This record gives sequence, structure tokens and C-alpha cells, in this order.
Amino acid sequence: MKTLEVTAMTCFLAAGEAFLAAGYLLGRMPLFASASGFWGLTMLFLAAGLLIAGLDHGFFEPRGDTRGRMAMQKATWICTGIMTFFTLLSALYQFAPVDWRLPFIIAGLVQLLVFAVFAIRIHNYLVVIINYAPILLILLILNLFGLPSGSGSCFFITGILISIAASACQALGVDTFSPLDRNGLYHVLLMAALVFFFVGGLALK
Repeated sequence: MKTLEVTAMTCFLAAGEAFLAAGYLLGRMPLFASASGFWGLTMLFLAAGLLIAGLDHGFFEPRGDTRGRMAMQKATWICTGIMTFFTLLSALYQFAPVDWRLPFIIAGLVQLLVFAVFAIRIHNYLVVIINYAPILLILLILNLFGLPSGSGSCFFITGILISIAASACQALGVDTFSPLDRNGLYHVLLMAALVFFFVGGLALK
């Protein structure tokens, strides 16, 4: 089996897992504007991004850098940006005082708009990393400091650490497990992280 085919399959498997998590979390959320609801939307747009990425790796990338492939990549990146926005909102509703919500929501919308412009105009994945990495680190720190009060979650901490390890393997180009390349390995590790993100999301209110 070719490397791109394996990468596409790992994408689809991770997408299916994320869609299942999103469906369950959204189906049980008490309110749309809640940490639980926003985390369900985070999982939903993560799943959508993975699905599009799977289509890209499986059907567009083998044909080279066509306009169709560029469109698929940009769509994946935009889904990641929306996912990052809902990650911010979930953290905001879980950890921040009510008075902080509106200013941070506005700031998050501005961040999303600026990211979308850069993601469309600049063909460099670094734009995506710069957008989501700070939010992921903030979520990690908030959960670490929230452990004593019960607002933080060991499951979220573990999931984030696995995600960071997955991103590191991808960035370092780890291709030791052929035909599982660096992207396929990232998806496999992400599937493990998703289990912890799902369990952590069940405890959100």
C-alpha cells in the first residue's frame, strides 16, 4: 500500500473518531453557549478538517499541486481555524469569569478573521501552527492550574501532551514506520489524544 493511501486512511479513521465524539458531546450538551457545547463544536470542526485532509491526501495530492488540491488544503486550514476559535470559547467558559467572555469572544473572532485572510493568501502551514499553538498551550496551562480546584482535567492535559508529541513527530519528519509517514503517524497519535479529549469533554459543563 502506498504512503499517501495509508495517510488518507489514517485521516479518515481519525475523522470518524472525532465525528463520533462530536456527535455524543453535542447530543448531550445542556446549552449551546457552554464549555461542553463549545468543546463539542471543537471536535466537530476537527473531524471536518480531518475528513477534508483525507480526501486531499487520497485523491488530490497524488495529482500534484493543482488548484483543486490547494482548495482542499485551504478548506482544511479554515476548519482548523474554526476549531481553534471554539477551543478558545470552551476554555473561556470553563475557566474565565463571566465578565471576561465578551471581550475574549470579540478577540477570538478577530483572530479567526485575520487567520482566514492569511490562510487563504499565504501557502504555508506555519500560519496554521502560529494560530492554534498559543491556544493549545493556554488550554494546557489552564488545566494544570485548575487541577487543585477541580476545573482542570488530567484527561485534557494528557490529550494535549499527546497532541504536542504528534505535532513534534510531524514537524521533525519522522518516517521510521513506512508506509506510515510523518502525517500518518500524526493521525495515529491524534486518535489516541482524541480518546482523552472525549473523556475530558464529558466532564465539562
